[in-house]
Amino acid sequence: MSRRGVLALLASVVVGLLVAALPGTAAAQTATPPVVVSLTFDDGNADQTASLDILARHGLVGTFYVNTGSIGQPNYLTRADLGRIAAAGNEIGGHTVSHANLVGDAPDETARQICDDRATLTSWGFDPVSFAYPFGAYDLGVESAVRACGYTSARRVGGLGVDGPACPGCATAENVPPADPYAVSTTAQVGPTTTLADLEQSIATARAGGGGWVPYIFHHESCDTGCGDLSSDPALLDAFATWLADQQRAGTVVVRTVGQVIARPGGPAHTAPAATSTAVVNGGLTAGAGTLPYCWDVGGFGRNTATYRWTPAAAGQPASETVAVTAYTDGDATMLPRLDLGRCAPTTSTGTATTLTARYTSTVPTQFAVYRRTAVGTWLYWTSSPFVAPAPQWTPITWTTPPAPPDTTAVSAGLTVGAVGSVTSTAYTVGPAAPVPAPPLLPSGGRGLLVLGAVLAAVLGLLGAVIGFLAHHGGRFRRRRRVRRAWGPAAGVPAPRPPGDDEAPAESGDDGVAVGATGPEQEGGP
Repeated sequence: MSRRGVLALLASVVVGLLVAALPGTAAAQTATPPVVVSLTFDDGNADQTASLDILARHGLVGTFYVNTGSIGQPNYLTRADLGRIAAAGNEIGGHTVSHANLVGDAPDETARQICDDRATLTSWGFDPVSFAYPFGAYDLGVESAVRACGYTSARRVGGLGVDGPACPGCATAENVPPADPYAVSTTAQVGPTTTLADLEQSIATARAGGGGWVPYIFHHESCDTGCGDLSSDPALLDAFATWLADQQRAGTVVVRTVGQVIARPGGPAHTAPAATSTAVVNGGLTAGAGTLPYCWDVGGFGRNTATYRWTPAAAGQPASETVAVTAYTDGDATMLPRLDLGRCAPTTSTGTATTLTARYTSTVPTQFAVYRRTAVGTWLYWTSSPFVAPAPQWTPITWTTPPAPPDTTAVSAGLTVGAVGSVTSTAYTVGPAAPVPAPPLLPSGGRGLLVLGAVLAAVLGLLGAVIGFLAHHGGRFRRRRRVRRAWGPAAGVPAPRPPGDDEAPAESGDDGVAVGATGPEQEGGP
């Protein structure tokens, strides 16, 4: 071939390559990389076992972000479920111990929520490297905590879509690798109004923008138990999985877990320093905003409608919280220290009895409802005090719990409203009960034997007197017992909580030490 022919051939090759690279040509479309898709499932809801079956049926995998404090509880996945999920090739990721909003929380509490969650998952045999922010809430401090706990990524909520009024500043897809692996963007969360066309459109938008990574967020996968804002029909996931599997076979989509996309090993798992305070935080309810005092939260169970009102101190009256039930079928409503890992909830230990005190006014009987925290951060109903009578004036209440059962690390307690009416309370204290002094030992030696003999003689003499009395007066004693009045429960006292329900206490006064209201005080507060 002549020199002129060689130059002509090279020119035609260059022109062909330039044409192939032009947008809209078949060659350019073929060169577009496949869109990476991640299916993520939040909160460890029990109905996500249906998601596992759908993914397995279509040969797909996903990332399941779980709260270890909920695992094994009613309506949540069990450890056996997590084992099945991981064995099918899916990823188990962290989502904090108790689904806490981390923004604005104390750094030590944030560390416990993130690090302890990961340490527990690791102890259960998983390799958690991916994290999801509860409620999608994060800031630079929370990002730093996630990194320090050994995670390699953290997923937020939103940020992907078509830039416009509905999604201002949104990108068409996340980069691979992301510019900030601790702020991975997603599509809008899947809910009851999401359609298959919506899910497919997110991938089409990403492909039109040159490809990238599109994570999706699912929560509840069943409408049989009542669709909330974050529930969707399993049929939607099944249809989407069918479409994704077809696209993956065609080479236009690849489905990967978040950990597979980031592809970096995590740091060592470790727990954060445990809380040590045994006192209730803000027990006087002096700090607060809106409807609740700082470090306190709503609680209760059953079918009832309750309102909450926090009142700052004023005009000689203490700061207080009023819990009012306006409609009642069963259960109760309460306010109690936040069920957290130690910033608000007082710590305790196995075998320790706890003394609870407060002051209250009420229109209905009330009692302490007590919850306990386990070593992995799960909060369970524990016990309740006896009921005390309604009180029109400020009245103190004191009760000491039985010794804490095994695997107890903290307690939280508040006064309940178990009927239409209200309870206003303040001046809470929670702390270890004073130890009961041991009885004195008998003296040693011969004198000790003499003392012991005298004690035994006295006991035997008393026993003989009792036997004689019963022999002489037994008939009259038995008759008097037959006519004794059988006292029933006080009028208006709510029914006992059903036993065996982790959300509902058993009978009031379960294994408790004596107590009660000691009489009204003068108006004006404690």
